[in-house]
Amino acid sequence: MQNPKARLAFALLAPALLALSISEATAQKQQSADAARAECFRQANEAAATINIASPSATSERNARGVAAYRECARRSGIRP
Repeated sequence: MQNPKARLAFALLAPALLALSISEATAQKQQSADAARAECFRQANEAAATINIASPSATSERNARGVAAYRECARRSGIRP
């Protein structure tokens, strides 16, 4: 690396490549969190669907079961509810 132009090119490219790899890792982490959140919503909807809708207190019971299922799944997945 005795050539000043090569040093300059390396000095300009190294931070850019580092920033690119960091942003890519953040994007992959966000995608996995989105997938985990989608799975938790699916499980919450499944839990809420098991309540008989003919009951007068069905709405509050469905909401309570859905929220409990979502929070439990989020806790197991390590994401914020």
